[in-house]
Amino acid sequence: MTSAGSPEIQNLIPMEHLGTTAFAAWKISFVVAIAMAIIGCYWINWMVKRAVSRGETFIARGSDAAPADYSKLPSPLLCLIPLAAVLGLFLLFQYPQSFGALSKILPAATWDKWALVLALGTGSLLAIWVGRAKLPEMPEAFSRGASSAVIAITNTCAVVGFGAVAKLTPAFGQALEAVQSLPGDPLIGAAIAVTVIAGLTGSASGGQTIALPLIAPHYLDAGANAEELHRTVAIASGALDSLPHNGYVVTTIRAVCGETHKDAYGAVGALTVILPLGGLVLALALFAIF
Repeated sequence: MTSAGSPEIQNLIPMEHLGTTAFAAWKISFVVAIAMAIIGCYWINWMVKRAVSRGETFIARGSDAAPADYSKLPSPLLCLIPLAAVLGLFLLFQYPQSFGALSKILPAATWDKWALVLALGTGSLLAIWVGRAKLPEMPEAFSRGASSAVIAITNTCAVVGFGAVAKLTPAFGQALEAVQSLPGDPLIGAAIAVTVIAGLTGSASGGQTIALPLIAPHYLDAGANAEELHRTVAIASGALDSLPHNGYVVTTIRAVCGETHKDAYGAVGALTVILPLGGLVLALALFAIF
């Protein structure tokens, strides 16, 4: 979500305010992503083993979907084609000037805006082609997907709306001013500001949308490198955004899994709050060293 090259919105919002690309600070981002992936995989496997050792088992529910037929699935390599197409097209259109004619048709900013739409559309069409053997079942899948999207959008909009209201309060302005007045490296100040605002709004994208117009000019004027600031903001937004009131967390735990926060949030918080905070500290340390 927050790594260089990602087509996620959390990696795209800083581009508008900082004049960077989706590849911003990719070397540091690569190291942080690998570290988070390795530690995250180890941590979640440890949690599963601990649960099994305690005698926890899977309990089926009446509301669970019927077991799917996995006997006729396309090749795993074919299934990677839509994903590769999304990433490949998106990254290609980050640099339209590098292949001539496209930059003459539309300005680079316009290509940036529509690159993700084109990439996702192409990936969707390729996914339909890869799964064409199951074509009769696709309308039902589209219907379930649309319903799930409405739930996710509603939860996220409610949380971001809460953040927008909080932005208008005197306390929000005082907190922002206090963060911006912190001495030392501007990247650390920006990381704290975005982390706090994303936590208040319960949304990484919402936190960035609210914070960047307010803090980007300040920290750029303070001497922050635009690419380093882009990556710091992106990673910072992915930490406290996953507090219990986050729209994605609520959707996943309650609507998708049918669980309670008491039973499910421990693992979610470990992997989506503590781990990204560690990744943010690692990124700041690497920026300071290199």
